[in-house]
Amino acid sequence: MKRVFVVLFAALSACSSTPGPDAGVDVWNNAGPYAVGVKTITVETDGGRVLPVEVWYPAAASARGGTFAVEDFESGAHRETLSSWLAATPERCSPRSALGARDADVFDASPRGLIVFSHCTECFRFSMHSLAARLASHGFVFAAADHVTNTGFDSTAQLNDAFLAVRANDVSAVITAMLEGPLPVDSSRVAVVGHSFGAVTTARVVELDSRVRAGFLIAAPADSPFLNSKGITRIQKPLSWLLAMEDNSISFIGNEFIRENFVKVPRPNWLVEVENAGHWSFSDIAGLGGSYRPGCGDGLRDPDGGAFTYLDNDVARAIAHRTITAWAAFVLDGNEAAKVALGEAQAETHVRAR
Repeated sequence: MKRVFVVLFAALSACSSTPGPDAGVDVWNNAGPYAVGVKTITVETDGGRVLPVEVWYPAAASARGGTFAVEDFESGAHRETLSSWLAATPERCSPRSALGARDADVFDASPRGLIVFSHCTECFRFSMHSLAARLASHGFVFAAADHVTNTGFDSTAQLNDAFLAVRANDVSAVITAMLEGPLPVDSSRVAVVGHSFGAVTTARVVELDSRVRAGFLIAAPADSPFLNSKGITRIQKPLSWLLAMEDNSISFIGNEFIRENFVKVPRPNWLVEVENAGHWSFSDIAGLGGSYRPGCGDGLRDPDGGAFTYLDNDVARAIAHRTITAWAAFVLDGNEAAKVALGEAQAETHVRAR
């Protein structure tokens, strides 16, 4: 793998009421009240690209507790390859099972906030499947496309502004498909989340797509001299970040770009820095098949080269889940308690709010 840049649904179920959280529970740090459904669809862009898209959504109670093997995100040769990669990867880094019931009935017809995800270069639509399931359990619809020719199975695309434009168009095509599709999605409540090259993609979509309220960027700046140069000056909506403090993929220089970006975009926004986290610590593919290693097991600090052990992946993912769930609840639902929670540092984190 390259070094990362410095790099149609089942009938509605009959449900009598919406479940609510238990009093006194940190709702952002736990799964939400909904069962999770998951389905694979395809979306064709206006440029003729055919994208596999995974969709997670609040499902009927009969879906509760559903899980499936991670390799079942794929079929055929891709499934076999993914299975072999998983077998060669520490389970603590890349989980073997995914939460959700395939093709489950949706919970009800209530319009839902939509979150669209953009994956890292040479990654997958399911790179952060546990985050997707967490957000669905809290009542959101989460859609993630494979950026074809830039996945772990087909890596011919270049990390440049030309393909950044293609990726951004992919995301906008998914937004259109979801708004026009059978799931009840609220067109006024749309946000984008992205990791690495997907973070830069997120910034580009927030800049160009008027339907999007805000973006959340994981482990990459919105712009840099290398990609989407001066893009931050064109963004008129809030961006927030999760920064891996030991990210030797984008390096300490990339992290400085994130810090600079943070103070240049509209408020309210948040920057959550995570100690001992690497580039893939927050993902579900850390170390997969011997790739995506920064964030799995041991590493070297940047820039001094000192040996250390990355933050436990379950802990890193939990930080990402809580942070992004609270962010989505505030940005898309206007939940003021979520806004307060975003400003509260968790263990291993340093939080800045504007």
